[in-house]
Formats: sequence, C-alpha cells, structure tokens
Amino acid sequence: MAEARINIPRRGIDVITVEPDAILAVMALFGLIFVPLLGGLGALLFLVAGCALLVRRFHMQIGLCRKYWYIIALPTFCLLSSVWSDYPAVTFRFGLQLAATVVIAVTIAATTSARVFCRSLFVLYSLAMVASILFGNVRNDTGAWLGIYGSKNALAGAAVTYVIICVSQVMDSHASYRYRLLAVLGGMVGMMLLLLAQSASALILLPPSIMILLLLLVLYRLSVVQRVAFLTFVGLISGLLIILAIIFSDALLALLLDTTGKDVTLTGRTELWRIALELIAERPLLGAGYQAFWVKGHGAAEALWFMFGIEARSGFNFHNFYLSNAVEIGIVGVSLQVVILYGGAIATGLWSLRSHRAEASLLFVLVMMVVMVSFVEVPIFFQFSLRSVIVICAFVYAMRGLAAAR
Repeated sequence: MAEARINIPRRGIDVITVEPDAILAVMALFGLIFVPLLGGLGALLFLVAGCALLVRRFHMQIGLCRKYWYIIALPTFCLLSSVWSDYPAVTFRFGLQLAATVVIAVTIAATTSARVFCRSLFVLYSLAMVASILFGNVRNDTGAWLGIYGSKNALAGAAVTYVIICVSQVMDSHASYRYRLLAVLGGMVGMMLLLLAQSASALILLPPSIMILLLLLVLYRLSVVQRVAFLTFVGLISGLLIILAIIFSDALLALLLDTTGKDVTLTGRTELWRIALELIAERPLLGAGYQAFWVKGHGAAEALWFMFGIEARSGFNFHNFYLSNAVEIGIVGVSLQVVILYGGAIATGLWSLRSHRAEASLLFVLVMMVVMVSFVEVPIFFQFSLRSVIVICAFVYAMRGLAAAR
C-alpha cells in the first residue's frame, strides 16, 4: 500500500515542541525549591513528578544504575546500614527516601539537557525570590528578612545561589539579549535579599564563587599552554596565600570572628567536632547507621540537644559534612560521598574547560559552593535535598559532556 502524506504549508506558524521529560523534571525541581513554603507537599510533588519520569523512562533504569554505579552505591550503602543501625526502621525509611532522591536526580540528568536544567533553576529560583519579597516574613528583633524560608541563613543561602545563577546566565553568549537582561535584574533582586537577610557567612561565600566564574571566563580565552601557565601562577599565588594565612592565623581568625559575629568556638562548632571525633572512634568504619544518631530518645543526641539548648530536638548536626556523616555511615560511607562530591567538582571543571558552555560553568561553581560550605555545614546527601539533586545532576551532566567530547 502506498504511503499517504499530507504536506501542510508553513505560513509563518511557529511550532512549539513540548517535551514531557523536561516538564516532569521542572515539576520535580519546583517541588524541591518550594519545600520551605509547601512543606511536605513540595516533597510529594518531587516524588510524584520524579516517579512519573522513572515510569516513563523505566526501560533506562537498569542501564543508568550500571552506568552511574558510583553514584547509586551511596544510597545502596545507606540502605544496607539498616542492618547494623541503632534504629533500623529509621535508617531504612530515610535510606529509601534518599535512594528515590538519587535515582530521580540521575534520571533527570540523563533525560534532559544541562541547558534546560540550568534555565529551569533560573526561572524557579526567580519565582522563589519574588515569593520571598511578596509573602516572606521578617524577624521582629533584628529586622533580618526570612523570606519564604523561615530562616535568614536559608534565605541568604538561596539568594547566593540565585545570584550565581544570574551571573552565569548573563555570561551565556548563546542567550538572547532580553534573557540576559532578566538575569541582570534577577541578580540585583538576589543581592538585595542577600543583604536584607543579614547573614555574614553567606556574604563571605559570594566573592570566591564569582571569582571562580570570572576565572573560567579568562581560561576560556587562553590556549592550552597559556592555561597551564596561568593555573601554575594561580597555584603558586594560592600556596603563598596559604603560607601567609598560617603565619598570621591568629590575626585572621580574630578578623573572621569579628566579621561573622562568632566566638572563638565558632558558636560551639569546635566542641561539636570534638564530640563527633570521639563518636567516630567508637564505630569508625560503618558508623551508627544512616540518620540513626539524631533520633529522639537516643541518649547521646538528647545530651547534645540539652547542652546546646535545642528545644525542638531536631534540625541539628555536627556542622561539618565529613564528621557528621562519619558518625552515621562511617569512613566507608563518607568515602562514597566524597567520590560523588569531589568527583562531580573535577568532572564539571574539566567539562567547563573543554566545552566553554555557560551551563557547565554554572554547575561547576554550584558544586564548588557545596565543597566550600561542607567544612562548616552538612549541605547534601539527605532525602528531598535540592543541593543533593544539583550535585548529582551536575556529575551526570559532566560525565555525559565529557563522553560526548571524546
């Protein structure tokens, strides 16, 4: 039978292609970004949209798990830790939620482009910033803005991320003039909210992040030999600065404490770190079980909540990514986390240098921001965590980009 075709002439009609994978990914990201406002409904939206994407791409899941086994190994180990956990049911539940978060993140990065992902972050963070202005709260005692986040530090962290996203979009030579102008306006709004949040620690994070973006912009314009020479020079300068920092450590520490308003213990962090090291020494390899330490009724956790006046008995940690997680999943588990975090940083860095793409630069800086705060906070690798999704997606996008360039 002859094939019948109908050719309809195009008369200036623009065709809009709707990609279901991208729509589901945006819905999932929307849920995570608005968790501070929506609460459990935001996490539910992430799960519903993410699971819909998994079902739609069900045939890919085994292949993705094999290809990115070094990422899937982390939630697998966390689930396995329920075997030796002090609270097996708690560990299994949170481990299962982490596994869902990781698998959804890997699938998002495997089925959508990095450009769509980064532009979605720009649009969704823009909505979150506008919502923080229109519907957010302000502290009565200090006047610091809380936005939709309920915490000045959380608002400041989101604002810093948004400013970096905006700067990267302005630097995107492939974007339209109007889009880049919107990014400029967005950056101004982000800076305003960052200042209104009155968070010194977030302000400290912004300059090095922007410097990394500018450094990449310089490297893009250099040849391979010039890059090696430039990076060698930067390395020597960095080494000199480290030596000077060691020599003048007391003065620098005093300046840092005065700037951030912290005491000599970094608001109790050094005492927390000492206690964490003692707990790690008791179960160094495997830990107490994923999220099995900060549990109501656990003696050590109750003592620390009482010591630091945490009446809610939740939302507390050892304020160090490596120590806090080593208490729960030991050196083995932290090693798996380090592979993802630092592997993602290296991969996105190489990808950005080879591709010169704005989305590669942005993802590299976002991962580096997590690396920078990891020494004083616990920013990633828990369920329904936006930062965790960003780091995992960045790693997958980078590996895809590097593989395509071979």
